[in-house]
Amino acid sequence: MIWDKKLYAVVLGILLLSGCALGPERPDASDGKAVASGESDTLLREAFAEAVVLMENGDADEARRRFEQMAAEHPERTGPLINLGVLAFQAGETGKAQARFEEVLTLNPRHPVALNHLGVMARNNGNFSTAEQRYRKALTANPEYLPALLNLAFLLDIYLGEPDQALPLYEQYKALAAEPDPKLKDWIFDAKNRI
Repeated sequence: MIWDKKLYAVVLGILLLSGCALGPERPDASDGKAVASGESDTLLREAFAEAVVLMENGDADEARRRFEQMAAEHPERTGPLINLGVLAFQAGETGKAQARFEEVLTLNPRHPVALNHLGVMARNNGNFSTAEQRYRKALTANPEYLPALLNLAFLLDIYLGEPDQALPLYEQYKALAAEPDPKLKDWIFDAKNRI
């Protein structure tokens, strides 16, 4: 599936503004599946987009129901599983969330979105080593995946006290982001001062 550029910018903005929390996944090609051009794929894309809107508008129950139906009907697709993981995380069901993200990795072990979400969960649990591994693996899969790049920079800078390692990541994020987070200048300034 293909990302709509405006929708991508909205999701990215939500992720960055919420301190890199878990946000909804848009349809994309990261699940490694060929995009079909048939009517059924168009209907799936439309159903997925509707479920994302429900999720963003706070109708978690209906969004969950629709993503579960999509996951059952299209078990090869990762998007519904990612969003079921996000919904579970937002509901405080971290075990279910982790299971969904791990399920994505069984379909695509290099899925950057799932790896990033698992990194966030590991960081939240104080498992910084696992978080770092997850973020780095996400960036190996996609070196320009901005949420993982920024999360790794935060982890190194704030949690591990390694601003010298975080600074190049902040700079890389700055170079790649169409609209970098307005706080980025402060983070770079602080990191340089601590070095």
